[in-house]
Amino acid sequence: MNNLLRDHEGTAAYMDDIIVYGETQEVHDRRLQRVLKTLSDAGLKLNEDKCLLRQTQLRFLGHVIDSHGVRPDKEKVAAIMNVLPPQNVTEVKRILGMVHYLGRYIPGLAEITRPLNDLLKAGTAWTWSHAQEQALIRIKQLLSEAPILSFFDMNKPTIVSADASSYGLGGVLFQQHDGCLRPIAYCSRTLTDTEARYAQIEKECLSVVWACEKFSKYLYGLDSFVIHTDHKPLIPLINSKEIDMVPLRCQRLLIRLMKFNAKAEFVPGKLLVVADTLSRHPSPTPQLGSVELTDDITALEESTRAAWPMSRSRLCEVVESTQADSELQAVMRYVKQGWPKYPSQLPEYVKPYYAVRDMLSVCHDLLIYSDRIIIPSSMRAEVKRKLHEGHLGITKCRERAKQSVWWPGISKEIQVFTENCTYCQTQKPAQRREPLMTTPLPEAPWVRIAADICEVGKRNYLVVVDYFSRFIDIAYLPDMSGKTVTLRLSNMFARWGCPDTLVTDNGPQFSGQHFQNFAKAYGFRHVTTSPYFPQSNGEAERAVRTAKHILKQEDPFLALLAYRVTPIQATGYSPAQLMLGRQLRTPVPVLEKKLTPNWPDFSRVRASDNKAKSNYKLYYDRRHGCRPLPELKPGDPVVVKTDSEKGWNKTATVVHEHNTPRSYIVRTEAGNLRRNRKHLRFFSSSSHRQAFEEKRSGDQEQTQSEQQQDVQVQNKEQDGSEQSKNVVTSRGRVIKQPGYLKDFIVST
Repeated sequence: MNNLLRDHEGTAAYMDDIIVYGETQEVHDRRLQRVLKTLSDAGLKLNEDKCLLRQTQLRFLGHVIDSHGVRPDKEKVAAIMNVLPPQNVTEVKRILGMVHYLGRYIPGLAEITRPLNDLLKAGTAWTWSHAQEQALIRIKQLLSEAPILSFFDMNKPTIVSADASSYGLGGVLFQQHDGCLRPIAYCSRTLTDTEARYAQIEKECLSVVWACEKFSKYLYGLDSFVIHTDHKPLIPLINSKEIDMVPLRCQRLLIRLMKFNAKAEFVPGKLLVVADTLSRHPSPTPQLGSVELTDDITALEESTRAAWPMSRSRLCEVVESTQADSELQAVMRYVKQGWPKYPSQLPEYVKPYYAVRDMLSVCHDLLIYSDRIIIPSSMRAEVKRKLHEGHLGITKCRERAKQSVWWPGISKEIQVFTENCTYCQTQKPAQRREPLMTTPLPEAPWVRIAADICEVGKRNYLVVVDYFSRFIDIAYLPDMSGKTVTLRLSNMFARWGCPDTLVTDNGPQFSGQHFQNFAKAYGFRHVTTSPYFPQSNGEAERAVRTAKHILKQEDPFLALLAYRVTPIQATGYSPAQLMLGRQLRTPVPVLEKKLTPNWPDFSRVRASDNKAKSNYKLYYDRRHGCRPLPELKPGDPVVVKTDSEKGWNKTATVVHEHNTPRSYIVRTEAGNLRRNRKHLRFFSSSSHRQAFEEKRSGDQEQTQSEQQQDVQVQNKEQDGSEQSKNVVTSRGRVIKQPGYLKDFIVST
């Protein structure tokens, strides 16, 4: 009969029962005429007494169908309502068969019938107790109150509500009728022993897939429908088209969902009442047939294995190591058999995997995290070396790992391994800049000054600048000897007075014994900056740039005068006003009262200068992304590199911190050096660290004596400069130290 009428629209047949339906009487009559003609052509006759025509309500296969929907036939319900308590297992099966036929009208039927199902278990003695009696009464009550299930309309919005509990699945098919949701069908079942051990996200995913497949006859062909779930992490898995990053079990489930046009939405559990109730009161699990997409799922597993970037022999090696790894074997048992409720119930070595248990699966005898192989402990060191091939940075090594491998703490281990790489330590670029250190404004003019030497037009000049007023003085140097430099400074000091502090670089003119004696005679403290770090004497470097601009003018003297009478933006006053307390006369006309002495308010000058320096520091630090470098301690292994050198190829040991900021004394094979913190990188290679540790014990006494000598040197620096590097022979010949050793601290 089904084959005979299968092409007839609006027609359903079950054995010799035929139903013809239509939205209007005209449609109904047209379909009925076609059915009658088909039956006549086939030589079949109908019993006129049993034919019901143009009915608005009818009974069909135990159901009552009318314009409102579908509900159970009262005659079928009456048969159950009048049933007597069963006397044996056979009668229980008969009652359950009648009940399950109408089970679509009873949400949570499985939980209600559980006492009756217990009687069907093998080895259970027959006992009709109070629990079974109450279950039968409850079934009769629910059937008498059975709801009306609405007709499905493919043109109305459709919603599948699904939920999973620890032991069951539940689902409801809803449609919107007249602005409210009405049930079309219910479904529920218990989980198998294997499914009960799934992670919660896998159970929730299973509930959605199973409910959609259960209602597939309604859902096939729909342009779209909505899935309601109370498990928020499941939403992106369903809505995303990229499933290669989800756990393998979820991948297999989501492949089964691809035949539907579904979109998932989150609904709080308190609003997902029906599906939640069904999942907690599931029907007994029917025998599950084979999944239609078995071949596709197998293909997915094979494509996943093929996507792993390693050869088959290498993969076999990982499998063998995994089988020999007791930690991974224990984790695999938990993945297959289920995880305990609390991590405290796990061995210590398994606890790191508990937080990611929803992402773990087993495939081809390998433990998988998402789509990445979990490497056994015996192979992790080798894998880290492979990840770091090409000496990539920390971030890129981590990105390589994300493509294929994982284990607990892999991110931190990659960081430590990369930082300990000897080659990377010596080939890294220059270190980041540290936050700008501003120099406080001195208490008065010419208290702290800086000096440097510049060359303009093949002529050398000595440039001196006052930190307080920015007052610049320039002197020509006929030669570069220390005596000439001290002579020019003596001339300036006679004109402006002796400073308290003079800051210079480490040039040979400022580091000889002659300059040290000069500093002592004139009573100023000589401070030198870090070698190869001109930024530490920024005031002098800025003054040199200004002096070069002045010396290139047609009349350098007028240009210097113009600079001295021009207000500085940071202070609001000209260098002459702050240095001399008055303005200087220039070719530009000026009132006489402007030339009379009138000292500015130093407190206002200092406040304005501090504000300008703070703003500049803020912009500088922000522009260059400055961050402080970690402090170094005596004995720390370091590598040394100046801005002009290409690589960190010189190893050294920190002796102690110098008395100037961010400056250190380090010991190299060639001798002791003074370097700025920017030019020193902590050398974290374990092999070199061990070598440094062996040296450290033998160098402690030498370091202590050098520190004592340094104290003496520092005291001398406060009066003048560093030790002389020239040696006088017994015959009076002066032996000068080579220029390339000018920044070394050597003993004579």
